[in-house]
Amino acid sequence: MVTRKSVGISFTNVGKEVQVIEPTNIYGATVGDDVFIGPFCEIQSDTFIGNRTRIQSHTFICSLVEIGEDCFIGHGVMFINDRFQNGG
Repeated sequence: MVTRKSVGISFTNVGKEVQVIEPTNIYGATVGDDVFIGPFCEIQSDTFIGNRTRIQSHTFICSLVEIGEDCFIGHGVMFINDRFQNGG
């Protein structure tokens, strides 16, 4: 038996002219205007993606990460919410 679950885009604030290529999971995030998100990405809750940012395929952005405007995130990049105060 196979259990299939689909998330797609849920509980997300999405700006104008946003392009999302499937399959991609985005949930609980805020995505600005004119943003491109490639396939096989996961963007978790409480994440902010600034205007005109480009996120390429196979990218993981975990909760509490903020990405500014006019950024380019390359293929296969992983962002974490590093809580170390001194970079430890």
